[in-house]
Amino acid sequence: MPMLLRFLIWHLSSGFALGALTALVIAVGFPHALGHDRAIEPVALFLQIYAFGASFALGSLGTALMGKID
Repeated sequence: MPMLLRFLIWHLSSGFALGALTALVIAVGFPHALGHDRAIEPVALFLQIYAFGASFALGSLGTALMGKID
């Protein structure tokens, strides 16, 4: 596998995993912070996980790219 693809896949997937974990921790610990009332709705939770994951993935990739500039 080319180094560029390995670099992209690693940083995007690790950033997405961190974002998904963050969303899950917030949803379990403080569900009212994400707008959940009594029960956590699965579709809303999935969309929030996707939103956090995508943001963290691009942030991780951007940080990794800026770190590679010498």
